[in-house]
Amino acid sequence: MKKLIIMTAILITGFFTTVKSETRIINHSGFEFGFFYSNLAPYGSWIEVDAGLVVWRPTIIRKGWSPYRHGRWIWTVDGWYWDSYEPFGHIVFHYGRWYYDDYYGWIWIPDYDWAPAWVEWRYDNDYIGWAPLPPYAVFSIGIGIHYTHSYYVPYHHWHYVTYNRFCDPYVYNYYVAPKYKYRIHNRTKVRNNYGYRNGYVVNNGVDIDHIRKQSGQNIKQRDIIRVKDYKEAEKYRGKNDDVVRTFVASRDEITRSRTSDIKIKKENKRSTLDVSKVRIGRDNINERNLDVNKERSAVKNNDSKKNDVIIKDRNNNSDVQKKDVNIQRNNDVNRKTEVKKESTNDNRTKVQQQKKEVQRKEVNIQKNNDVNRKTEVRTEEKRNNSQNKTKSEDSKVERNSSDNNKKRSR
Repeated sequence: MKKLIIMTAILITGFFTTVKSETRIINHSGFEFGFFYSNLAPYGSWIEVDAGLVVWRPTIIRKGWSPYRHGRWIWTVDGWYWDSYEPFGHIVFHYGRWYYDDYYGWIWIPDYDWAPAWVEWRYDNDYIGWAPLPPYAVFSIGIGIHYTHSYYVPYHHWHYVTYNRFCDPYVYNYYVAPKYKYRIHNRTKVRNNYGYRNGYVVNNGVDIDHIRKQSGQNIKQRDIIRVKDYKEAEKYRGKNDDVVRTFVASRDEITRSRTSDIKIKKENKRSTLDVSKVRIGRDNINERNLDVNKERSAVKNNDSKKNDVIIKDRNNNSDVQKKDVNIQRNNDVNRKTEVKKESTNDNRTKVQQQKKEVQRKEVNIQKNNDVNRKTEVRTEEKRNNSQNKTKSEDSKVERNSSDNNKKRSR
């Protein structure tokens, strides 16, 4: 019995030791995003997920927090700029991508390229919305945003507002309530309009003229001043200046490690992120440019084929349009015929109803006449009876009078 207890204790001890060892701290002296580490470590933790991919998870203290929530939108020469009110916003909302993991929650995957904001847009004539681009979204010069993996951002990760509140400095106070998001999300359309200008990514998003028209506001454009010291940019965060001061770091500054001992958590929990489809952050810039050149050359080589296809498509579209017109005409004729039939049937039904109503009235009149006739007959009979009684009584009186006279004469 003692041996059994001892063996059980050993097995339990070994199990907990194994579990504990699966969550450990590892050192990465050659971490390629050292600059990001030193700036973001105070606001969250670095985690190594599947295949050695290192991500950052913020320490969230507010319920319902999500990326691109607390800040404001500013229209600049480089498109729509997200001016974050959070101390880590100068990095995580201008570099990298965001992903919501079922276990870890919101995690940020670092990247080298700066942009005014890495979001995708949706809009209609009443609402405009935005959500963080997933890690499967890759930017390439001459192409813009393309995806390495099919992924649909859930509707509850979007922020929707009316146009007149879009550029409000307190836009986060006017987000559409979660219970209405699904309805709005389904009727809006996607807009991703990324470009490249003077060595920087441009996020034009939803057209500024459309937003001005729908909001009724004269939204002015601001210049961007890029500074190398993020503390200088922090001084002007949230201020209504004629320019936007933003922190932009070079690739050398990002990869330069600021510490020799970087602590990264390694947890024994598989992420829902498909790491094999993530190309940002770890992509070689030459590979990305090579892909762009391949795509451009493929486009050039297929120009003639595309022209032939376009001509065929036009002819096919013309035939299809003719068929559609004929079908539409037939449908119209059928609808008119059906309408005439329905109107004829309706008229017949009305006539039949009117006839029935007349017949019903005639029957009622006949009944009333019969009743009146019977009443008159009865009244006439009573009258005749009364007259007969009166005559009989008169005759009796006359008889009695005659008898009396005879007696007297005697």
